[in-house]
Amino acid sequence: MAVKEIGKAKTKAEIIEILDANGIDFNITTCDGCERICISLDDIPDGCNTAIIVQTCNKDVLCKVYLNEIMFIAIENRKSVLYLTNKKIETHYSIDYWKEKLDKAIFVQPHYSYIVNLNYVDEVTKDFVKIKHSDKEYSVYTSSRKIGAFRKAFLKFGEA
Repeated sequence: MAVKEIGKAKTKAEIIEILDANGIDFNITTCDGCERICISLDDIPDGCNTAIIVQTCNKDVLCKVYLNEIMFIAIENRKSVLYLTNKKIETHYSIDYWKEKLDKAIFVQPHYSYIVNLNYVDEVTKDFVKIKHSDKEYSVYTSSRKIGAFRKAFLKFGEA
């Protein structure tokens, strides 16, 4: 019952009221790198703040990458490039590695060479996906084989 009520809530105050009324312990935070409010319930991990350690192309450098900061991943010159909200990181990981590692409900492929975080999608056409964050804007190609599944995932994501 509380989940349906929270889904209809439009403000932070309404969410707090619903959680309190149902006796649910929680923590509410605003995430770094995204504009969403994150709710932590007891021991449930907070998805927005989930991080992975990535080895860059310079093998001596390891970076901590928060998944909510990844706008998209592109394969460029046989390297996977992570386009983050604040920087770009080159790695030697394959696209298959990223497909296994990332949440398939949020990170979807519009093209064989790209994986896109649906949180940053601004527009979808048959030829490209526009990705936007503050003053940064990117266009990634779509393929005729993957665009249907991408659109379906984007529509489903918009309903959540």
